[in-house]
Parts: sequence; structure tokens; C-alpha cells
Amino acid sequence: EYGNSTSAVLDLNFKNGNNEKREYSAQLGLLGTELTLEGPFSKKTGASYLVNYRYATFSIFDALNINLGTDALPKYQDINYKLSFPQKNGGVISIFGMGGTSEINIKISDQKTVSEELYGDNDRDQQFRTRMGVTGISYINTIKEKTLMRVGVAVSHEQQASEHEYVVRHLDAQKNWVVDSIYPLQNYRFTTNKVLANASFNTKLNKKHVIKYGVNTHFFNFDMTDSVLVNIDVPNQGFTTRWDYRGTAYLLQGYLQWKWRPTEKLSMVTGLHNQYFSTSKSLSVLEPRVGVEYNINQKQSLSAGIGLHSQTQPYYTYFYQTQNNVSDPYTMKNKGMDFSKSLHSVIGYNHALSPTMRIKTEAFYQELFNIPVEVNSSAFSLANMGSGFDRFFPDSVKNAGTGTNIGIELTVEKFFNKSFFFLITGSVYDAKYRGSDGVSRNTDFNGNYAGNILLGKEFKTNEKSTLSIGTRISGAGGRWYGYIDTAASNIQKDIVYQDSLYNTRRLKPYFRADLKVNYKINAEKVTHEIAIDLVNFLNIKNVLKFTYVTPTADNPDGIAQNYQLGFFPIFYYRLDF
Repeated sequence: EYGNSTSAVLDLNFKNGNNEKREYSAQLGLLGTELTLEGPFSKKTGASYLVNYRYATFSIFDALNINLGTDALPKYQDINYKLSFPQKNGGVISIFGMGGTSEINIKISDQKTVSEELYGDNDRDQQFRTRMGVTGISYINTIKEKTLMRVGVAVSHEQQASEHEYVVRHLDAQKNWVVDSIYPLQNYRFTTNKVLANASFNTKLNKKHVIKYGVNTHFFNFDMTDSVLVNIDVPNQGFTTRWDYRGTAYLLQGYLQWKWRPTEKLSMVTGLHNQYFSTSKSLSVLEPRVGVEYNINQKQSLSAGIGLHSQTQPYYTYFYQTQNNVSDPYTMKNKGMDFSKSLHSVIGYNHALSPTMRIKTEAFYQELFNIPVEVNSSAFSLANMGSGFDRFFPDSVKNAGTGTNIGIELTVEKFFNKSFFFLITGSVYDAKYRGSDGVSRNTDFNGNYAGNILLGKEFKTNEKSTLSIGTRISGAGGRWYGYIDTAASNIQKDIVYQDSLYNTRRLKPYFRADLKVNYKINAEKVTHEIAIDLVNFLNIKNVLKFTYVTPTADNPDGIAQNYQLGFFPIFYYRLDF
């Protein structure tokens, strides 16, 4: 039933509010304030509500002189809710929603001394704003005794906006910044509105056979504008328009699946998925998928699966427009991009070592094809989309790229029991791709290995209070990058890599360790919780990205290495009543 994805699926569900008594929760911490309300509308009908609101401003960090890696103070707020109304006929109507806004303004022009700006570029003022919201209604009920029906409709809105101003400045004799001039550099606003509707029917034919079928529909309205200065060094030369699109589109998906349980030990799920995207007129007629699970005994099981999947490209990439010559009209050369395709295969083994402990391993192989790459021979591929903060501006593309992902994962888990738990996960993998130049390269995501250790212990200090200590340790192979084209970077005032040597160099491995301590007091009518989370308490410096900076005598190439956050303490106080 899940489509339009070649990597992963997140199935997110809201829980119902407490339909028997009212409960409240309030939290105050370095990351802001939070309030949760839940309870019954009516104990007779079982109708309930759940509302959570959060507001965050990082001004408290500035007051405490805690360095966030930027002089800018991000702000955000969000809300989510679910209202549940059971019906007399056994059905349930749910109204749900979530939404939020965020902003950060990075003002390089306000800096007086040399600063290691973490998030922005050191040659421009940047303003970033985002907002999103979705609300909908769903209905679940059993029809004709053996069929469970789920129908729903929702509307959503999302927008990303940014304004950049180029800052020309120099260092005086005292090594202080002096601003010479500021002028507009870039402005963009991408807005997407959607109407989503879905319906599914799950029919149990008998003990061995279950059929599920349904449709998912998305109707889009796009409004995308973007313009950038033609030549950064010549502010009066004018702007070029990279996006100027207003239009609609739709994505239709249908599926049919059959679950068969021939014996108590063996079960199989198989079926077909298809989808159509109107903008590119892309059609994936039939995507067969099958999964099998065999229970060796009560403690051990084997599983295997294989399936074909397809995915649209990031929507903004369809509408990027260019000119062959200044006098020519703008054209959108990428509007006909087809779906990216992926053939997944996986085999797994699960062993319950005890009632509270299990081990699980999976080996996987993924064959990617139909990936957009440039028409001209280059190392570019949309297979690397999402690995960083940058947008892509491919001139002309074709669906001729390929890629492979192969690896094995291991999970050892002890569930919370006798006041202790742990989770150990690790994977070893290899991720390669080919651009239009036909050269096999490491993808931006190819860390080759990754591992996490999560554990916690609870101590009962007295009858009403507990002390908990937990830690999380994460490590991964270093990211790949290439050799920088210094001359091109100085012209574009941005990082430009040598195409032929892309992803042939590697950063050092990533490592981070966190430590959390919290103390909880269970009073008669209220629970108090005080916690401190010491993020990256070893203060390891992990590289975030490379950025272009204004060349100086100490850095004539204008290339800087930016690091992720170092040691970062977070505390909060929470009340549940």
C-alpha cells in the first residue's frame, strides 16, 4: 500500500486522548515551553481530545552565553491535535492536524569580529522562514462484518522562503570587520498546497486469506518563484529568474494485496502497486511485491522480501527554468523527468533469546535505475539529493542513471525490564552510483558503516522518586567529497567541485556521545521531572560542510570547514497532572 518512495516509509499515527479522565502536562526548558491537554468530551460516548502546543526561542542561550554555532537565534512554534468521536454504529470519526512555523535570520553584516558561523555563508546576510500545516478527517468502520473500511481526506500547506543579501566587507588593522556595501543577491519562495484523499478496504475471507485494496490521491497547487543576481560582483547587471511557476498536478496511486497463511508457521503477503504523476505524465503500471515469513519455532523466524518501487523527483526540480541565450525565452527542460526506480530485496533472521531480549539481522540489496542525470557527460545524479543543504540546478537531465546499495544490519535489543534496557544497532554497507559519464562513484551517503548504542538504567531512590541515567553513542564512516575548483568557486562565490574527481576524498569518521540524567518525583496528584541532556559531552568536532568565505590573507582560497555543534547542555522541567 505504500508508494512514491525508493528509500524508506514513515507511518505516523496520532494516539487518542484519554477518554476517561483529564490529564495535563507542562514543560519548561532551554528549548522552549510545551503544553499538552487531553481528556474526554463525554465519558458516555467515549469522545476524546488531545492537543499539544510548543513554543521555542533560543534567547535564553544568548543570556547564558551558550554558543550555538551562530549569532542568529532560531524561533519556532508548532501545534498538533486529534479529536476522536466513536459512533453508535461502531465507527469512529477522527479530526486531526498539525502545523508550525520557524525562522532564523543570520546577519553577517552585524558581526564585528571574525566568527566561525556554523549555518550560514560568511559573505551574505540570510533570512530563512518555513511554515507547514495539515488538517483532516478520517472514518473507520466495519462493513458487512468481514470488511474494515478506512476513508479520509486532508488539506495541507507548506512554504519555504529565503532572502539573501551580499555583504562586501574587509578586515581593518585591528582585525575587525568593516562593511563596505550590501546589496540584494537572491530571493525565493516555494509554496505547495495539497488535497489528499484515500480509501482502503481490508476483507478477511477466512482464517487463511485476507485481501486489502485501496487508492491514495494527491492534488497539488504549486507557486514557485526564485531570482538571483546574474553576477555577484556587478550588482547593477540585474537578476535572472530560475523559478516562476504557478500550476497544478496530481499523483494517483492504487494497490491490491493478498495475505495468505497456509500453515501456522508460514505467511505471505503479495500484491501490486501502481502510480501516475500528471506533471511528467509518468506511469508505473504494475509494481509487484512479495514478502514471506516462516516461524521456525516460537523463538526464531526467517523472512524475505522483494519488490519494485518508484518515486517522483523533488517537485521543485521539475520547474527549474533556463535560457539558451539572453534573448531566448525561458524553458523548463526537466518537466518530463520520469520516476526513479528501485528493486528492493531483503532476507532477515529474528531470534528471541529470552522474553525480554532479541537479536535481529537483515541482509539487503537495492538496484536503482532510471535516476535523473545530466544529458551532458558529468558526475551529477539526483541519487545524491538530500545529503546536504543545497538545492540542485540541473540544466537538462535524462533518466539514465543507476546505483546500488548492498549491506547487512544487526540489532541486539533488551526491552525495559528490571529497571534496565539497551539497544545496539550496526550496519555495514556500500552505496555506489553512476552519472552520465558512466563512472562508478561513492554516493554522498556512503559511510560504509554506522552504529549506535543506547542504554538506560533506573534507580528507585524511595517510594515516590526515581533517578534515571542513560547514554547514546553514535558512530559512522566519514562522508565523501571531492577536490574543490578554486577558480570556479571564486567566480560563483560558492563551493564548486571538480567534476571528474567528485567523491574521491573522505572526511574523518563521525562520532558523538550523549549523556542524560533525569529525576522524577511521583506526588499524589502531580509528577515532577527534572532532566539534563549533555549532548556531545566529549565535545567532538564533526565536520558539517564546506562553505565559501570572503578570501583573506590567511585563507586566499576562500574555503572554510564548518563543524557541527560541540558540547551542548539541555535541561527541562516537566509537570504531569
